[in-house]
Amino acid sequence: MKKLRLGMAFYLGGKRRRSQFMRLPLAYVFWHKPHGGIPQKLYEERLLAFQRSLRAHPPDGLLDALSFRGNALPWLRRRSPAYEDWYLVRDFQSLGALNEAAVSAANRRPHDEVARESSVVAGGVYRRRSGDLRLQDAIFSTWIRKPARMAYQEFLSSLSSLAGDRETDLWQR
Repeated sequence: MKKLRLGMAFYLGGKRRRSQFMRLPLAYVFWHKPHGGIPQKLYEERLLAFQRSLRAHPPDGLLDALSFRGNALPWLRRRSPAYEDWYLVRDFQSLGALNEAAVSAANRRPHDEVARESSVVAGGVYRRRSGDLRLQDAIFSTWIRKPARMAYQEFLSSLSSLAGDRETDLWQR
């Protein structure tokens, strides 16, 4: 899904080298669409307000966050504007801290405003298998399924050869 960048990316951390910063983070990916009748501009303003609030009051372990607008969700047949939010966290404990911070007193109002206008929501946790692409440098994602009866190692090897020398990350659920 080719994506149009929406909002802000932010890096939260010390002066670590890039390879240390992005060693093997987890990504919480959250897909959502606005309810029918909600103007796109209003929805995006509310989404940005939540991201600004989260940036101002970050949970421990949040490394990076960015939202994209695309033309479809990877698991829906019907094409319509949709959003894909990526939240990179240090580990599962940080994922819990993100979950709590999203609805904490400091972030509750902006979270609830965009959540109230969202429909068709889903999320998943992914682990980086390879690459060290910064989230802000991502311009598209491709979602693929492992063929039945193919061993994971064979599948991952075939993906690595497809990526070649490109700056690419490989994430696995």
